[in-house]
Amino acid sequence: MNRLSLLFLLLFSMPAGAQTVVTNVQEVLALARRNNPDLVNARQNRLVQEQQRAATQASLMPAARLFTNFDYNYALPVQLVPAEFLGGRPGEFREFRFGLPFFLTAGIEVNVPIVNRPARADRGIVGQNLQIIDDQNLVLQDEISTQIARIYHAAILTRSAIAITRRNLLAADTLSQIARQRLTKGLIEPLEYNRIRAVQLTTTDVLFQNELAYVRNLNQLRLLLGLAPADSLHLSEDLSDRPVPESLPVINTVERPQVTLRQARLDLARLQLDRERLQRWPTLAAYGRYTQQAQRNQLNFLNPNERWFTIGVTGLQFNWAIYSGGLRANNLTRARLQLKLAESELAYERNRQQTDTDDVRQSYNQALRSLELNRQNFELSNQNVQIALVKYRSGLFAYDQYLNVFNEALSAQNRFLTNLSNVFINQTILQLRHGQ
Repeated sequence: MNRLSLLFLLLFSMPAGAQTVVTNVQEVLALARRNNPDLVNARQNRLVQEQQRAATQASLMPAARLFTNFDYNYALPVQLVPAEFLGGRPGEFREFRFGLPFFLTAGIEVNVPIVNRPARADRGIVGQNLQIIDDQNLVLQDEISTQIARIYHAAILTRSAIAITRRNLLAADTLSQIARQRLTKGLIEPLEYNRIRAVQLTTTDVLFQNELAYVRNLNQLRLLLGLAPADSLHLSEDLSDRPVPESLPVINTVERPQVTLRQARLDLARLQLDRERLQRWPTLAAYGRYTQQAQRNQLNFLNPNERWFTIGVTGLQFNWAIYSGGLRANNLTRARLQLKLAESELAYERNRQQTDTDDVRQSYNQALRSLELNRQNFELSNQNVQIALVKYRSGLFAYDQYLNVFNEALSAQNRFLTNLSNVFINQTILQLRHGQ
């Protein structure tokens, strides 16, 4: 009994991956927006870049600093002074040394910007850069959502293909058993049996390939959802149970995030051009400085009997860059070229996104028109395979006749599954682009 209890505890104490169950594509998309590693990192980067706003704001705020300097003048300046000024004889000179070798200075300095238009423009540029980061995150979210829509439906498609292939394999196994019995009785040639056996092996290999594709799609989906490889992911939806709309409702198209990003970069180029123009304006700042200084022949700055000298100054500092070696003109030219480039990129991106959205809409409409035809063809082909199998079993059909029906069924199955997946993939992408 103790051994059984120990075994029970060991089994249930083993680490197991978490289980995630999703019922539709919207749940998958919502889960990805919360947990996708790239989106999580992008949001964290946004918080980091937000600190740049405070750094820019600081350039317009008063700044104060405490400072201290210790100087050792190992070679003091010397001046020759006529000795007659000090009671000496005319024509003679005496040496005068200026200063003392040890200097200690301590003080406080305050600077207050009054007029600094380029620095104020920097605040707008920082805010626009943060807006660009937000738009980049929306572009990343759109790309991940589109990728998930394709992989999610591809996973469900391969799962449906597995079920169909298993039915085909069951029919191939039945056909192989019949052929083996007939071969034993001498009713068919070995060539016919080998052909039937080859179809059975090919169908088995197709099943293995579909199972591999399903596992790969699930693994890719786990990665996009931020799940660990050991976590269980169960897709409970069946595409055949999802209602197919007759047509896509007319909805006002939301501006694509790729276009919004280009627009934000265009606005940034305008702000940078304005800032370069503001470089022509002068700057004005107020400052104040208070220091105490001690001069000694020896290192005795802590002696209270020795004097300290006080220096205090306040004033205004006016700066106006008149000539910068052509740098300012070059920066203006570069800003204008960047603005033209941003305008061109915005126009191209708007056309590209409109073309892509139109292509997705046309693909959706075409798949929707063909879906019902493919569904009927799929059902008929399944019935035909069953009928052909009965006829082959009763000897009314030759193998080549059955094989023709079977190949037609395979084509119908592939067209139906592909078309069904295209309908829901493009429908999901259009819903994402319409802001649903």
